Amino acid sequence: MPLSSRLQDAARGAGTTASRGRWLARGAVLLAVAEVAVALREHMQRLTPEERAHLVEIVKQSKGRPSNLSNRDRKELKRILDKIEPRELARRVAGSAGGFRRK
Repeated sequence: MPLSSRLQDAARGAGTTASRGRWLARGAVLLAVAEVAVALREHMQRLTPEERAHLVEIVKQSKGRPSNLSNRDRKELKRILDKIEPRELARRVAGSAGGFRRK
C-alpha cells in the first residue's frame, strides 16, 4: 500500500480508530465471558445428572439462606460443591478476567 493511501486512511479521523477500539474491547469482554462459561461447564460436568438436579433442588429449597437447609442437606451440598472444586474454578475465572480488573 503506497504511503499516500496510508496517510489518507489515517487522516479519515480518529473516529474510525475509536470505533475499532470499542469493537475490540467488546470482543475481548465477550471472549472472557465465553472462557468463564466454558470453565463453569467443565466443572459442572464433573457431576452426574442426578447430582446436578439435586444441587438445583437444594439451592431452590434454601432460597439463598443456609439456615433454610437441614444438616443433611448442608452436608449433601458441601459434598456436591467439593466435587465441582470451586477454588479451582475461581482461579480459572480470575485468570480469564485478568485484563479487566478495575483500579
